[in-house]
Amino acid sequence: MRDKILLGLIFLKLTAFAATDPSSAIEKLRLEELAKTYPKEKIEKSLKGYKNIKNESSEALSQKAVLVDLNITSVEMLNKKNYSTISEYVSDFLDNSENSLGDISDKNIFEKVLVKWNNVVPAKDDLLLEKLNVALASGLMTGYNLKDINNYANFDKNLSVSYGHNNITHAIQLIALLKGEGVEAKVQLEPKTSAFLHNPNWGAPNYDHIILEDGKIVVTPTEYDLKLQFANVEDKIKFTKLVDRYAKKDSKDQEGLIYKSWWQPFIQTDKIEGYKMLTSHLVRNGNFEANVLTLPKNSKAFVDFMKTDSNLEVKTEEVWVNPAFYRFMEGDYK
Repeated sequence: MRDKILLGLIFLKLTAFAATDPSSAIEKLRLEELAKTYPKEKIEKSLKGYKNIKNESSEALSQKAVLVDLNITSVEMLNKKNYSTISEYVSDFLDNSENSLGDISDKNIFEKVLVKWNNVVPAKDDLLLEKLNVALASGLMTGYNLKDINNYANFDKNLSVSYGHNNITHAIQLIALLKGEGVEAKVQLEPKTSAFLHNPNWGAPNYDHIILEDGKIVVTPTEYDLKLQFANVEDKIKFTKLVDRYAKKDSKDQEGLIYKSWWQPFIQTDKIEGYKMLTSHLVRNGNFEANVLTLPKNSKAFVDFMKTDSNLEVKTEEVWVNPAFYRFMEGDYK
């Protein structure tokens, strides 16, 4: 058994190494025919400064030229035989589970976000909504959101955040803020139908809402989670600090914030220093899934209710949220 494990590890290492090779990358990216169209002059132009240009075959050079032209690698990295960016690009290309609109650095990322938002079809599932609204009215949770799972980003949880809001101009300005700060990330917009109890301290509700029999107001806007996957955890932490500085309202007429900043911005991610733990409850029916956040002490009551007289399954997991949103969960409005 030990020998089999060792052989398996060796095979995985060899596979990973092969994936970084320019020739293997061209094959995996299905660019073989394109590479064969490159004449000598184009190769020399694309690979200007490449040290081995006189020692390699025209086939190998044309493949490298394609990768340089597509900004998958650079001549400098080829000279160092550093194929890390090639490997990362191929890995992303082959990962069909990931679903993004593009990167912050893309020139047309704003357009892609706006097109996605302008074509939102509000998520609706009668079975889930009926059950969730009763739970909300009964005080088993403070709110929920409902999504179409086909919009999920499926990003790396350790490197990503989920940032919730309801105004698309806010999202555009936030992305622009990150771009200006040199923070790179993959971007996806996950529309959601939300419902949450309105806090009287916020003033009159500005969104669609319903009033329960006991006078409580339930706000029901179409919102979104802006999903961002960063290159490293350090950039993720930098993002959280930028939100605190430029997207969190601390006084009524506060200036120096991006458009429509909230008292309690919502960031959900894996555990990082200073964040608070909540229990996330995922309830799926067909292509729709509800996400309900509760304080850990309130989790069991919600799960028991959702399972009563239904075939619904509830999956729970620990998530971490920013302190301001945690205070909202405890009933505060700042």
